[in-house]
Parts: sequence; C-alpha cells; structure tokens
Amino acid sequence: MLTLKCFLTCNDVLPYLFGFHWHRPIQARANSPMVCSGCCSVFRRADLVAFGGFPERTIVEDMDYTWSQQIAGRKAVYVSAAVALAADPEDLTYLRKQVWRWMAGFCQNVRLHLGALIRHKPLLALWVVLAVFEIVTAPLWWATPFAMAALTDRPLPATLGWWAGTDLLLTAPPLLYAARRRKLRTVAVLRDLPCVYATKAVNLVYAWKALVVELLLVPLGLSKGLTVYEKGRADTPVAAPTAAGRKHPGQTSSAGRSGRPARAVADAS
Repeated sequence: MLTLKCFLTCNDVLPYLFGFHWHRPIQARANSPMVCSGCCSVFRRADLVAFGGFPERTIVEDMDYTWSQQIAGRKAVYVSAAVALAADPEDLTYLRKQVWRWMAGFCQNVRLHLGALIRHKPLLALWVVLAVFEIVTAPLWWATPFAMAALTDRPLPATLGWWAGTDLLLTAPPLLYAARRRKLRTVAVLRDLPCVYATKAVNLVYAWKALVVELLLVPLGLSKGLTVYEKGRADTPVAAPTAAGRKHPGQTSSAGRSGRPARAVADAS
C-alpha cells in the first residue's frame, strides 16, 4: 500500500540503493562521477581554499565544485564501503523544496559547465547529456501504454502490465543486488517498489520545470531561476542545556533522526 510515509522514505532510499550500486560504480570506472555530495564526501582542503571555497553561483554547490575540479583535471574517487546517515524530508512541503532545488541546480550546472565538460571531460559530458535526454523523453515513456491502447486493440490494463513489467526488468535487478550488498530484507525492497513510480512522477514534474526555467527562461532573460536555498527538512530544535549541562531527553542530532545508512562518497579532488 502506498502511504505518505512509504513515499517520503522511498523517495530517497530506493534512488540511493539504485544510484550507489549502479550509476556510481559505472561513473567511477569511467573516472567521471556526476557529483561528490557535500554531506558525505572528503575534499582536499588546499584545493577547496584555492578555489575560493564552495561556489555560490548555483543552488547546488557540491555538483558545481565536482564538475569544476574535474574540468581542471583533478580526480574524484568513489569509495563504496563508506557510510553516511541521511535525513529524509519529513513532509511533502520539504520534499518539494528538496527535489526542486536538486533539479534546478542540475540544470544551472548544465548551463554553466556543459561546454567546458565537452572539451575537457567528454565522458562526464556524456552522462550529463544522457540525463537531460532522459528528462526530455520520459513523458513519451510514461505515455507509451496509453498510446498503445489507443492505437491498437489491446486493452489498457494489458498495455499497462507490459509497460510496468518492462520497467521493472530495468529497475529491479540493481535494487535487489543493492539489497543483498546492504543486507536489507529483499521482501521489504520489493514491497516498496510501487513507491518508485510515485517518486519518478514527482521528479519528472520538477525536472521539466527546471528545464524550462533554467535552460530556456533564464537564458532569454525572462526569469532569474532558483536563487534562494531551501533545505529539504526542518531545522532540528536545539534545547537549552539543563542545570547539569546535559541535553534534554528528546534532543537529537539531524543525523540521528534518520537512522538509515546511505552510501557515501570520499573524494580526492
């Protein structure tokens, strides 16, 4: 059953499982990682200081820095055994803010770096172009079962079944492999698979919004794009210390509120 809790949880967990056991290893072998996430990466301090710190010209500074350093000839290393704790959005408002920031920031970096990537980091440019192509063509894939039902004599349930089955053949194997590597319950991962489609639908809406705003309206001078950083979760309340100098029993850190591990990236930039 698709519940709000299931949706919010799977919005991050299943993409993490898929990405860290499929996309990231392939990108690492090609020496072209898409992003070194700022929350779970290690950077050379001297290079970061020389660059002027994390750049503020886009809304996702970690991707901006990752691409800039690779264009400059530096290398990023993916460490699959590293672990970090992730804090998920707690409601739909924060989920919307998180996904919109990620998608807008990606398109901002495409606008800023694609030319230099093509010249200096062609494999990374290929991943970026494929990502944009996937966003552009995704509506066609989603419309496929309805088009087949309309253009043939097959009933809609049959075409939807064919479509879902084909999609699962592409999605399930990496997730099952990831579950085995992470020692997760296979049944739980399979149970949450329906949430993948809800997640994809939300991501597609904001990805298309980002394409229109950041790659069309901004260059035409019709929009400033996303310029205000909004986190994907609320701030953790900080309680005043007690007389004994201890935290109140209900006080937790932002990492502790999640309680779920997410694979991490360690980078030598």
